[in-house]
Amino acid sequence: MRHLAYASQTSFRTAIVVMLLLGWVGVAAGAMPIRIVAPLQNDVVHNNEGIMRVDVELDAGIGPAAQAIRILLDGKPAAPDAFANSFTLEGVERGEHWLQALLLDAQGRTLQVSDTVFFTMWQASVNNPALKRRPR
Repeated sequence: MRHLAYASQTSFRTAIVVMLLLGWVGVAAGAMPIRIVAPLQNDVVHNNEGIMRVDVELDAGIGPAAQAIRILLDGKPAAPDAFANSFTLEGVERGEHWLQALLLDAQGRTLQVSDTVFFTMWQASVNNPALKRRPR
């Protein structure tokens, strides 16, 4: 009996691995990979206003199911959904953050998720004497 339970667990694990490799789990059939190409992994973005650009790239031959791209900043939507290659994010606070790009269908369901890109937003300190205005 114990041997039979082990065989069932092994078969189940093997089936899950095969489904993951074939893309049958977690990704809609026919979905094409999506990548964030800017910023790069572990980049430091310099902008005192917290404005940054995110560029994405899709594989050629993307299917008609793909209708929009959503950019997530720290897990929350950070720009309006659009079928575009470039997005501008505003109000990004200083510190470490992560980005993901989601490829969406017409109903807003996720077809594909990019790898996570980590970056740091660098902003000059408000206490920096070089930034203080000089009297006129």
